[in-house]
Amino acid sequence: MKHRTWRKLHRYLGLIIGIQLFVWTLSGVVFSWNSMKSVRGEHLIRHPDGEPLAPFDPDVLSSILASAATDSHKAQSLYSVSVRSLLSRPVVELTYRRGEGVDFVVYDLTTGNLLSPIDESTARQIAQHDFAEPVSIRFCEKIDAVSSHSEYRKKELPAYRVGLDHNTNPIIYVSADRGTVTARRNDQWRLYDFFWMLHTMDFWGRDSFNTWLLKSVSMFGLITVITGFVVGAQTSRIFRRTFMQKKKT
Repeated sequence: MKHRTWRKLHRYLGLIIGIQLFVWTLSGVVFSWNSMKSVRGEHLIRHPDGEPLAPFDPDVLSSILASAATDSHKAQSLYSVSVRSLLSRPVVELTYRRGEGVDFVVYDLTTGNLLSPIDESTARQIAQHDFAEPVSIRFCEKIDAVSSHSEYRKKELPAYRVGLDHNTNPIIYVSADRGTVTARRNDQWRLYDFFWMLHTMDFWGRDSFNTWLLKSVSMFGLITVITGFVVGAQTSRIFRRTFMQKKKT
């Protein structure tokens, strides 16, 4: 292929995908300058290593498990049992298989009372208890469905969306069934997520690396780089001198 043809090919390819190449570079800069700990809001967790478990009566736990075992249908689908803290209280969480999904049931290990699903007041307390600084609540709402562009996509539902009054504009998401924090979002996360969408070119769901658009542009980008190397070699004095000598001989 002639030198002029290579230059034209490289030029037109550069015009086609130059903007996306710039976006990939810019988004890479954004990613490298942002700590994932800050993006996820982990630096603002009150107990980042988990809260110590308060003492509880083992007989209460035995009674709850015995009650679950007497229900033959639930006993067959019981998947796991875990003991943890909820607002500094010891609780037990039972997980049941449900088709391809799971159901959660939470009991208070102090009283044996059923806690799930939690109410809005409890969700508010959990959000404030999770945050490292004392903050007031701007809003709290229960959500049962989200879009593919939601900042809470691919997470447990139903959940409570709790907005806190802080300069980072944090929103704490609390599972309605489990009473646990399932996601922490802030302005830094939203900026990161926006550039993540641009980087992956997944303008529909944001998280896929296998879209046809990304595959196509990445191949054009590779061809552009290759044609750039060819044009660079063709304009190199060393290359032209060596090539011309070989051609004469």
